[in-house]
Amino acid sequence: MRKLLLVLVLGAFSLTDMADAAHGDVSRSRPEAPSFHGGGKAPSGPPKGMEDVIKDATLPAYKNIKIGEAFERYRHFRGKSWRVTRAGAGKSYVDFTGSAPSGFFDVKARRQGVSAKGVEVKFVIYPSGEYGVSMVSRVEVKYDGRINRSPIADASSVLDAIYNNRKIDL
Repeated sequence: MRKLLLVLVLGAFSLTDMADAAHGDVSRSRPEAPSFHGGGKAPSGPPKGMEDVIKDATLPAYKNIKIGEAFERYRHFRGKSWRVTRAGAGKSYVDFTGSAPSGFFDVKARRQGVSAKGVEVKFVIYPSGEYGVSMVSRVEVKYDGRINRSPIADASSVLDAIYNNRKIDL
């Protein structure tokens, strides 16, 4: 019964996308993803939350390790969290945020009010079941609670560090 409901919901999103395409709505078109992005289909089986779909999936460059396993075993983060957001056109985003407190001897960060540094990896899941990495950002958490994010141009180096359990230079 759950599978039938999931198929019906995904079918409805597909019909919406087709109708938008027929009316010239190009804002929902999918951009070409760089090679380290997923592009594969999400694992099938019983319905799962979007977070679990990403955790159980693999990236093309790292087919031997599931995303969840690699990110959870990365030992250089003290805090790790996953968050799901729904977007238009049936897309979902799953964000992984990993952070570590600023070191006692990191005087520059302490002067700037930075209490923790880390990265945020944003995964996207399309209604078709395709998925990939949409963005990787550097994260700075300030003592006053503000969070600053800045995109990292070389996302593949961050993913390599996580999958190989090497410290990320922040």
